[in-house]
Amino acid sequence: MSVASPDHDHWMRHALRLAQQAAGAGEVPVGAVVVKDGQVVGQGANAPLASQDPTAHAEVLALRAAARQLGNYRLDGCTLYVTLEPCTMCSGAMLHARLDTVVYGAAEPKTGAAGSVLDVFSYPQINHQTQVVRGVLAQECAAILAQFFQQRRAANKTLALANHPLKDTALRNPDSAFCEVPDWPYQPQWHSDWPVLAGLRMAVVDEG
Repeated sequence: MSVASPDHDHWMRHALRLAQQAAGAGEVPVGAVVVKDGQVVGQGANAPLASQDPTAHAEVLALRAAARQLGNYRLDGCTLYVTLEPCTMCSGAMLHARLDTVVYGAAEPKTGAAGSVLDVFSYPQINHQTQVVRGVLAQECAAILAQFFQQRRAANKTLALANHPLKDTALRNPDSAFCEVPDWPYQPQWHSDWPVLAGLRMAVVDEG
């Protein structure tokens, strides 16, 4: 189901602001907000790095906050908005919380469990059915993720270059030489301590 309404847009923008907060803290930018009767009852921004907690996804943090606010882990009548399609863990938690609706922005083709890789919400055997609304402000939600990973790749490249300085006499391939390679730029691993390199630097890329 793909439906966008003014209310959906409004709350997804709230989740996007939380995603920006996560990005500012160095976390993958995902934000989530739980809404009931037009009021925020819980919200969360991705924090697995800061908390050293693999379950500290934005959705889980928002569910925890909503359960505390309402005094009940069952979040009947609630809608959760999240900027990225939830993973299997978060989707299971949403079903366990008895959410009425889950609304997400960008699809996650690698780990998405609300229709991309699998659809946890589609099994009629599960005793609670949660409605899923897909693709609300999808481009904006995808853009913040793309920008984050682009900046992180650039920072990693700068660090790699600093650790492996290039001789003035070395050949430099322009970025345009790789423009037709799918999904470029990949993240290279630099080597400069091999005897055969005679002090030169080599970048090795292995994407499997």
